[in-house]
Amino acid sequence: MSGRRRLRTFGSLASAAVAVALLLPAGVAAQARTVETAALGPVTAELSYVKHSRTSGGFRFVEYRDFRVRIQRNGQVLYDKPIGKPCQQFCTPTDSVLTRAHIGLAELNGDSEFEVIVDLFTGGANCCVLVHAFGFDPVANTYRRARLDTGGGFVARDYPPRDEVTELVGDDFRFRGLFTCGACGSRPLRIWHYTLSGFEVVTRSFPEQIRVHARRMKRIYERVRHRRDAPVFVKGALTPYAADLCLLDRCGEGFRLVRLAIRRGELDRRSLFDVPPHGRAYLRALKRFLRRTGYLR
Repeated sequence: MSGRRRLRTFGSLASAAVAVALLLPAGVAAQARTVETAALGPVTAELSYVKHSRTSGGFRFVEYRDFRVRIQRNGQVLYDKPIGKPCQQFCTPTDSVLTRAHIGLAELNGDSEFEVIVDLFTGGANCCVLVHAFGFDPVANTYRRARLDTGGGFVARDYPPRDEVTELVGDDFRFRGLFTCGACGSRPLRIWHYTLSGFEVVTRSFPEQIRVHARRMKRIYERVRHRRDAPVFVKGALTPYAADLCLLDRCGEGFRLVRLAIRRGELDRRSLFDVPPHGRAYLRALKRFLRRTGYLR
């Protein structure tokens, strides 16, 4: 099969609030747990949590806490554990890109075994979606959890020729606000594969996608470099451009464009919103960061 395939998923079958009393101190009213269920074949998975409403300053807030995942296979409970940190109190259930539900099943790695998927949002304008994938380990007869902090989120793709494997495509959130304001720049491409032992970064395996992203960063640079507030946006394009080229083992090409921008004065302080370092100090800092994060080898 060529091109994109439709991700094989099975979302939430039911969502219902059930009266399951929590152990609370005397005098405190018990709260019911919300239980959402998804099932496919021999697998039934449940996501449960406590939903709490409170009023502060005239505003009503809804909080979610005590997330727990329970998975049965052929009627036997093989997994029953809390999600844990950082989602005891500060996360919100969100429809997963992979299943379009709070809890669902998706086949991610081409082994015909569906993984249980739970996505939780930790809050904030640009942050953060935590992907929890629970995969079946037939040797141990249990489910194992893999967690991915995607930063700003991701999309699901199926790049040829890996037709049976889902690529999770996002960006490298370590670059957010690096050498520029948090909303003033892009970030390098980042691609993950799911495995039973965890999510693996496989970006270097997709050079064509990296090249497309690098070309887009260069076009942004060419478009904004003449602006009065250029240092804010020039850095926001040059940093991911250089990182992308380093993934292609073409660091020198990326650094040449940075040096050209320095000679043109495009990386001097020219804006009240500019973030140091400037000029040649920016290039030195960029190289140090790329080396520390594994881009520059």
